[in-house]
Amino acid sequence: MQINIRRKGSVTILDIEGKIIGTDTLALKETIEQQLETAPDGKLNLILNMARVQMMDSSGLGVLVASYSSIKRNEGRIVLLNLGGNIRSLIVMAKLVTIFDRYDTEAEAIASFL
Repeated sequence: MQINIRRKGSVTILDIEGKIIGTDTLALKETIEQQLETAPDGKLNLILNMARVQMMDSSGLGVLVASYSSIKRNEGRIVLLNLGGNIRSLIVMAKLVTIFDRYDTEAEAIASFL
């Protein structure tokens, strides 16, 4: 799995490529924690761009939920961008559609923070 970090104004975007499974989830968790630690006032506005994620398992879902909790506790937000069909189905089956905002375009995702 590869993670590219970009910033657009006050929003941090993680472009994720590969599979979010098994031990790879630790890299994602550590990257998100680092972004949270370096965020101004501890408030992180985060977009996870998942356009190039081929697969995600339950440990990946666990990282998303734990990250959501940490970021929300610090008054930030995390949103999901470009969910493919398989990932979208997994999010729905896990009943996480109620906590994660999902967007199809980066412009919409960024605008949601304004």
